[in-house]
Amino acid sequence: MKKPMIILMLTGCFISLGLAQETPAPRYHEFGIIFSDLNNFGLRYKVGGEKTSFRFSLLTLNLLSSNQSSDPSSGGTIKQTGYGGGVRIGFDNKVPLFGAFSLLLGAEVGLNYNYSHYTEELNGNASDEHITTTLDPGLSFIFGVNYILKDHLVLGAEINPTVSYTNMVTKYKEPQEYNDKSNKIAFSLVTSGAGLYIAYRFGK
Repeated sequence: MKKPMIILMLTGCFISLGLAQETPAPRYHEFGIIFSDLNNFGLRYKVGGEKTSFRFSLLTLNLLSSNQSSDPSSGGTIKQTGYGGGVRIGFDNKVPLFGAFSLLLGAEVGLNYNYSHYTEELNGNASDEHITTTLDPGLSFIFGVNYILKDHLVLGAEINPTVSYTNMVTKYKEPQEYNDKSNKIAFSLVTSGAGLYIAYRFGK
């Protein structure tokens, strides 16, 4: 009875020592800025290991404010304002290429909201006025490449083919009041999803 107990205790000690000597996998955090043009930009936070990262993004979309003449001879003017926002949650997997370059593959789900207000005035009176709101849930696929500079600065570029569903509501105030609703499913390749990002990386 004593011999099996001694063997069992020694085995347990060796296993405990082995587990204690294992180095936990490093976890990295990234916080940065993403943008595709002057009107579409946002913030992104990523957390994960060397291969897989969870990502969360907040976006500002389609900022617009303008006031221009539609017909100088008649004194007509057009006013447009608009804004939008979006949120993305997903993951990406890193595939080493060479040096500090990595290929990014993954997916994320997102939701966009956009608002626009269009007014056309003629001689001080509104001849056409409508408000359009859109809601776009979607699924995006991630294809990108990033470069880690001196272990902390991350530079990258991505394209995000996206399948989305759009719900659009337009409320007309002038020349008469009525609502127009439309729904559609769309697939975009690059135009709305291509972007660059720069981030600071730190670990614990």
